[in-house]
Amino acid sequence: MNILQIVHCFPPESMTGSEICAYNLSKRLSNDHKVSIFYRTNNRAEEEYRVTKDTYEGMDIYKINNTLRDYSSLENIYKNTTIEDRFLKVLDEVNPDIVHIHHLLFLSTGIIKEIKKRNIPIIFTLHDYWLICPRGQLLKANLNICKGSADIDNRCLRCLASAVNLKNLFKKICRFLVKRQFFQNAVLDLRAIYNNVDLFIAPSNFLRKKFIEFGLPPEKIIYSDNGMNLDLFKDVDKIKSDKIRLGFIGTLIPSKGVHVLIKAFNNIKNDKAILKIYGKAPVNNGIFDYSHKIKRMAGHNKNIRFMGIFDNKDAAEIFREIDVLIVPSLWEENSPLVLHEAILTKTPVIASNLGGVSELIEHTKNGLLFKAGDSVDLFAQIQKILEIPYSAEKIKTQCVKIKDIEDNCKEIENIYNGILN
Repeated sequence: MNILQIVHCFPPESMTGSEICAYNLSKRLSNDHKVSIFYRTNNRAEEEYRVTKDTYEGMDIYKINNTLRDYSSLENIYKNTTIEDRFLKVLDEVNPDIVHIHHLLFLSTGIIKEIKKRNIPIIFTLHDYWLICPRGQLLKANLNICKGSADIDNRCLRCLASAVNLKNLFKKICRFLVKRQFFQNAVLDLRAIYNNVDLFIAPSNFLRKKFIEFGLPPEKIIYSDNGMNLDLFKDVDKIKSDKIRLGFIGTLIPSKGVHVLIKAFNNIKNDKAILKIYGKAPVNNGIFDYSHKIKRMAGHNKNIRFMGIFDNKDAAEIFREIDVLIVPSLWEENSPLVLHEAILTKTPVIASNLGGVSELIEHTKNGLLFKAGDSVDLFAQIQKILEIPYSAEKIKTQCVKIKDIEDNCKEIENIYNGILN
């Protein structure tokens, strides 16, 4: 089978959740099929919209450079005809039997229509809410959860505008936020996407339900969690420590709730625990000051340590030095990769009680849940861990089963064959 995978970024350029999921599946599929990848890069020293063909771990990769320098309206984020034209050449060269989309951020939703014109089946795995929310997380600028509506509307643009730093690359976009025509196009595109995609995959039941609420026909979306490379997490023994090591692993942006975690941790009045924060603050996201804010909050607390950027391939080693993972997200997460990693390494979790988290973490069984955004409740859950530390043996008997990438690959192959037939 000749398969084309499309994603907004891909290793080694980026190794966050959706990119890792796309990589794991593509890599395993490439053992038995021809797999090509089309994704976006951001290199200001390179010609805009240049497509570069290369290979990565035996897979053909096509990278299109898009630095946003030509963007003049928010509509460009969803629809970019230049990218569509470049993509068509890749599509003709690859000539796939089936296309699997993981994300179209900074590419173009028009790609779907062009694929459909050639009668090529399309699978779309939903990793967040980007199709129905320009910010991708159904989270308002004030960090409250957005219930939204079935269509992108004026509220969405006002919300996005209030979260954007005018000094960054989106300054031009803010000047065009009042363009009503964008909304009309966006709504029509969303309906076309629902019609043109053969099958959507939701990695959590929660996400599936959300998209059905936003108008996606139930018969066009199935639940199937992402598979993991279990070999990377075999026999991960914890390195012993005289302190309880709490850990955060993820991108340092407000929606991830690191400020809530630091506020809770600062209330610990003894030296029983340390907090290790792994991750980076992305650039050009309109929130340059967030990493400085959380470091100011940490102040001179010697028990809070910022560990910096990490390679996801080293995740198992990071978990060897973490006794409890904290996931303080403020948005309704889908099926976080880091939770899968915690379960595989038998690491207890304290997490916000939102979204698909409760499908992986059962309160008092393999972790603790707290009210999202409530640093007092989070502090109370941390205190439980400090007073009666969870044992690894207890977690071993209470863990959720994580899908192996081998099983996931067979499942996806069956989906491909079913649609092709």
